Amino acid sequence: MSGDHQQDCTNDIRADASLDISQHDHPSATDTPALSWWSPENPGAPHTQEELATSLYGHAPPLVPEPRTHNAGARALHGFLDGIRTHWLTIVNSILGALLGVALLAPLGYAFGLTGLSDGIFHAYRFICGQTPSHSFYIAGYQACLCTRCMAIYGSMLIAGLTLVLFRSAQIRPLNWKFWLLAMVPMALDGGTQLFGWRESNVFLRLLTGAIFGLGTAWFLFPQIEAAARDARPMPAAAPSPPSRA
Repeated sequence: MSGDHQQDCTNDIRADASLDISQHDHPSATDTPALSWWSPENPGAPHTQEELATSLYGHAPPLVPEPRTHNAGARALHGFLDGIRTHWLTIVNSILGALLGVALLAPLGYAFGLTGLSDGIFHAYRFICGQTPSHSFYIAGYQACLCTRCMAIYGSMLIAGLTLVLFRSAQIRPLNWKFWLLAMVPMALDGGTQLFGWRESNVFLRLLTGAIFGLGTAWFLFPQIEAAARDARPMPAAAPSPPSRA
């Protein structure tokens, strides 16, 4: 009885060994190596950042939608404002140049008989200049629209604006507001002492003090406007990096 039991155990061991050898020599389809969950060949692998976050943390992080302007008017306004930010210095220089040019051309309008047009221009300039006859230049016998001091102010600002065009990449620092106030002092002293009748100024002092104030104002304002416009320009979006494969 004992011998039969030992014989059966031996036969079972041999059968198991034969089965292992047979499976090793003829692997079944179920023994193919399993694909990793992140493998691109795996049909269930995550393909987006949301799917990857869901598989790792159980939920996808909240996405912040990019602002989009669907309104044609909003897109046009955005483009208009972006153009101003980009070309603000050209716009300011053009306005200053036109302001000075028209002020000097208006007297020629009187000379050529365009009295109505020149009168309209001359009266419009009263909003920005006192137009004191004794403090003004005369062209062809007619008073210019700007007095000598105002002409020096706007002219010096135009020169500063044209200079900034040449050195725009240098990112010039703005003038300290204390020095800007100090640039007003010569003009205030020259105009104030004349206003109270203590002395009489002359063309040279009016031009000099106006130019000092104009340059100080341009140095104080223009670099600040340039910095604000540069910071407000949208940065180009970075190209998305391809997903890495482990």
